[in-house]
Amino acid sequence: MCAPVGRAITAGFVLLACFLSRAAAQQDPAAEMQTLIEAGDASYLRGDYEAGRQAFEKAWQLAQETPPDNPVRYDILKRLASIRAAAGEFADADNYLQLAINWRENTLGQNDPKIADDLLVSAALCRSMKNYDRADAILNRVLAMHGRAFGFDSTAVADDFSRMAQIDMDRKDLPMAASSLNAALAIRKKLAGPLDVSLVPDLDRLGEVSTTMRRYDKAEEAYRRALVIRETLYGNEHADLLATIDGLAYALFGQKKYDEAEPLYQRLIPLWVESVGGEHPMVAIALDKVAAFYADQKRYDQAKEAAGRANAIRAYCLATGLAQQAAEQLAERNKASAMALYRRALAVLDPPSPVYQELRATIQGILKLLEAPPPKTPLRKAAPPRRAE
Repeated sequence: MCAPVGRAITAGFVLLACFLSRAAAQQDPAAEMQTLIEAGDASYLRGDYEAGRQAFEKAWQLAQETPPDNPVRYDILKRLASIRAAAGEFADADNYLQLAINWRENTLGQNDPKIADDLLVSAALCRSMKNYDRADAILNRVLAMHGRAFGFDSTAVADDFSRMAQIDMDRKDLPMAASSLNAALAIRKKLAGPLDVSLVPDLDRLGEVSTTMRRYDKAEEAYRRALVIRETLYGNEHADLLATIDGLAYALFGQKKYDEAEPLYQRLIPLWVESVGGEHPMVAIALDKVAAFYADQKRYDQAKEAAGRANAIRAYCLATGLAQQAAEQLAERNKASAMALYRRALAVLDPPSPVYQELRATIQGILKLLEAPPPKTPLRKAAPPRRAE
């Protein structure tokens, strides 16, 4: 009886070994998938989108051999959508995203709350591809989902109206954009009050849309509210006020409200100088606006002063760039090329201006040194003959 028992035990060990071997083989694809996902994530974080894509696609091939309701399918598809979007391949990204959305719909049902989040990503991809009609249709579906889930007087619905407005602005449907923005603002005001920070982005957009439509009174109203909120948050000397002050000044200018607009334009220049420096191109652009404002009132002396300062800043920027090129030529021992660039920079800084007085003097000094003749080397006197021993 010992021999049969021994054979039975041996056969049992063999069967157990076979079972464990099959189990290990079945676990290998999962482990390989996880390794590929981790490798893809690492490449993605390094900005190596192609290597990340290849790793995720291999993982997706393995995932398709798993049960249809395996959540790893969704995770890999979302990764593929993200990495293709990062590489600028928006159509591929959307294809993968639609597969991910279909997985959630088939596995978790049409009312799964995360579907709305994925649809918002899809709408953004459509916007990047300039497929505005499809983006708008997707956002309408999301709006209905958010309305059912949170109510139509909710932040989620206000955000949807704001997104719709941006699509309308992209396709130049400004009346519809204004309508969507007003709907978003009405909800936000009801939820958080008239001076909540959440209103600012939509107020800025409404001001921009209204200005483009030449509805300057509506633009003034939007920018005034945005300015009050921003000043409440940051005070009256913060760089975040720039866009709103600029917009409000122009809205008043468009209505010929010169006396109200002038203090804003006068406030605009010091804010830009404080933010970026006195010789920055953005200061020149702001001064151009001031010049146009004064010229419209036939206040030509003030217009000329602002335009002259703007041009002096542009001259400073050009001369600085030329001087940097000249210095590089000197470093390469191309003295003639360097001198030509310095002379060109000096010509740009003409006539003299306080804006570039120091730069002009520096370039003049460098040219003077370069143009000076090299110093003569004095002749050495011959040594007296040595006395004979």
